[in-house]
Amino acid sequence: MFLSGLLLHVAVLLQMSATWAWQSPVTTTSTTARQRQHHQQQQVFHRLSSTTAPLDELYYSFIEAPLQTQISANRITLTRYLDQVAKDNPDLQDMVSLLGAVKMACKTISNLVNRAGLVYPDDDDEQGGEDDDIHKDYTVDGRYYSMQRLDQLSTIVLKNALKYTGKCEVTQPERNPHDVAEHQPGVLIAKSIDSNYVACLDPLDGSGNADASICTGTVFGVFEESDNNQEDTHDIVESTMSQKDKLVESVLQPAKNMKAAGYCLYSSATVLVFTLGDTVQGFTLDPQINEFVLTHKNLKIPSRGNVYSCNEANSEGWDASYKDYLLALKYGRGQTGKRYAHRYVGSMVGDIHRTLLYGGIFGYPSDTMDHPDGNLQLLYKTAPMAFVVHKAGGRCIDGRGNSLLDVRPNRVHQKSPCFIGSPDDVNELETFLGRTTHSSPANSLS
Repeated sequence: MFLSGLLLHVAVLLQMSATWAWQSPVTTTSTTARQRQHHQQQQVFHRLSSTTAPLDELYYSFIEAPLQTQISANRITLTRYLDQVAKDNPDLQDMVSLLGAVKMACKTISNLVNRAGLVYPDDDDEQGGEDDDIHKDYTVDGRYYSMQRLDQLSTIVLKNALKYTGKCEVTQPERNPHDVAEHQPGVLIAKSIDSNYVACLDPLDGSGNADASICTGTVFGVFEESDNNQEDTHDIVESTMSQKDKLVESVLQPAKNMKAAGYCLYSSATVLVFTLGDTVQGFTLDPQINEFVLTHKNLKIPSRGNVYSCNEANSEGWDASYKDYLLALKYGRGQTGKRYAHRYVGSMVGDIHRTLLYGGIFGYPSDTMDHPDGNLQLLYKTAPMAFVVHKAGGRCIDGRGNSLLDVRPNRVHQKSPCFIGSPDDVNELETFLGRTTHSSPANSLS
């Protein structure tokens, strides 16, 4: 016991010396700085000799404090960033309130995801009552339990955060009776009370992966309800359409009409990436201060990458032209003459986030076996992600001759094939598909 305590004291002192040497080299340290260091040394020696706190607590409290000061002191926080946006653009105040609610919810959802493996019922727990049903769901299919429970909790958290602003009306679309066999996330639609902003949010994409500690994410897109749409709704269908139906109808717009979009990735770090229609900014959650700080300023996707991302388990049903494109990438017969690597997490937010940072192409094409329209919902998954990548300089198509930004969903859970990535990679894909994508002038980068 004495030896282990002595070794830990030595480790603390060595780390203390290394930290001080790193922070203030001897060659540049002023007299005042040396005096401050000497005072800190005296305090630490006093704590080592007199404290009754556990040694582990003493060690980690000393190690973490300098890191927190060095890393976060000069960062721009998301709160500060949004305050500046509201100050410079008073007409975006309601947008800022919406993003503030999303920010608050993402912090809580991040904590829920990180604790996903700790909330399962104990196999040895013999409690009765309602817990028996939950325990039964988990023991039958733990992955389904995780997905269902996290979806419910994330939806509640996000809904409450939006309502807490006092400026949003929130509703949840009904499940589509034609898609009963499919898992439909707890999608939320929010309407700003004081403006024409309407938002569609997917609280937790990839929730089925959380049980395996694989990345998940929250996705959102914000539209502005047009005056023409409001007049048509009032004059034609007001008598037959409920307020909830009107709210759902208001978000059925193509992605090119978005005013803002973004996603929050929950992985080894929690990263919130969004655009307000011009640049793309990325903020990382600092767990020591529980605040998002700016880490990816003015994100731009590389013009070309060397990674393709897709679910090759569906390849037997793919179009021959797309399979030829992948073979060219695999064997280095493409435009670059170099072989591409294959990376597929199975979580859309994670795969597209990697593509945004490093370049390459992500695709979920249609297949003739199980997914005639792909397997990703357009309105609240691929459309917001496509808008973000588009604003970062990338391209997004549906493989049917259309820009993904031009495709208008007819229902909330409608799916669409998608190809999102670096402009040169998407251009090369089009040469194999034999189609020229037609996009409206409104899609050009501002």
